[in-house]
Amino acid sequence: MPFLPGSKVGSYEILAPVGSGGMGDVFRAKDSKLGRQVAIKVLPAHLAANAEARERLRREAQAAASLDHPFICKVFEIGESDGSLFLVMEFLSGETLFDRLRASSLPLDEALRIAREIGEALEEAHKNRFLHRDLKPANVMLTQGHAKVMDFGLARQFDCVVASVVASDSAPTIAATPALTEQGVLVGTPDYMSPEQVRGAPLDQRSDLFSFGILLCELLAGTNPFRRDSATETMAAILRDPPNMAGDLPQGLMILIRRLLAKDLNQRYQSMTDVLADLDRQAAAATAPKEEPSEIPIPLIGREQEFAELKRAMVDALAGRGSIVMVGGEPGIGKTHLTGAILEEARKRGAFAGIGHCYEGEGAPPYIPLVEVIEQIVH
Repeated sequence: MPFLPGSKVGSYEILAPVGSGGMGDVFRAKDSKLGRQVAIKVLPAHLAANAEARERLRREAQAAASLDHPFICKVFEIGESDGSLFLVMEFLSGETLFDRLRASSLPLDEALRIAREIGEALEEAHKNRFLHRDLKPANVMLTQGHAKVMDFGLARQFDCVVASVVASDSAPTIAATPALTEQGVLVGTPDYMSPEQVRGAPLDQRSDLFSFGILLCELLAGTNPFRRDSATETMAAILRDPPNMAGDLPQGLMILIRRLLAKDLNQRYQSMTDVLADLDRQAAAATAPKEEPSEIPIPLIGREQEFAELKRAMVDALAGRGSIVMVGGEPGIGKTHLTGAILEEARKRGAFAGIGHCYEGEGAPPYIPLVEVIEQIVH
């Protein structure tokens, strides 16, 4: 049936179209029973009879309806009228995070607050063993000063084997919900996929954490760290390349994002709870009053070739091909200044840059520099 302004769908009166996407058209409607405005999502005409699309809409309703959280868009019911399946959700006035970021960058404190709210929504979903699988700025609504995560159309419950990563031994066992896609079939938006999504491999909550890392990079630095000219090149970059995170972010936040974007699952954060704890610490440090630098940076003069070689070695290290580089020479020729410049460049790209000192003198242990660097990491 056509969803036109003034038409009735059960107890709902269609008021106006809101928007449309590949998996659904959304309308603003009035609930005549409760006298409130709602949003109605209906499958587009070309998918109305598609069994998988209809099941996906049902899955979205089941996933979102089971998640009661202030930062997740509420679903009220699912219904069918004249063969058209529709979803009734809370109506959210505002703009998507995608539109907000396209208009301008966000102040750091506001970006961090939005990031935390999105993280809390994912944490709630993961506690109920739901993966979102399509987290991106277009699926986050900014309304009344807060974020709301929407569109659980690709959500699915992960099975009890994967869930054991974040569940305690006493947690009840929950059987896996049958997937709408088989292993090896890609789901999601290429720009925000995790490496395991690109490979069509089994997923757990850590896949959403990778997508959250990409979103966080866009929120804080204004760029997608893997986006290339085509979807194929973007997915190849997600599998192969280090994230491009050039920007003026605090080092702690850069390190946090890099850990979210680790290609190895075991090197990535294991739960959103851990991410939020670190995000809170880094947010407090990043928004604290800064002291003005007491010294004016001295530019490199005559060391451009050596600096370029060090940058190439740094890029290789960020890509997982690390090595030891020795900088030698006579006293007073600028070795300290050169190494300081490459450490600052590494910090800008999200690397941890630690300094350990070698001490001359009889009995000085050779491992002291390593101890100093480890202490910096711990603190």
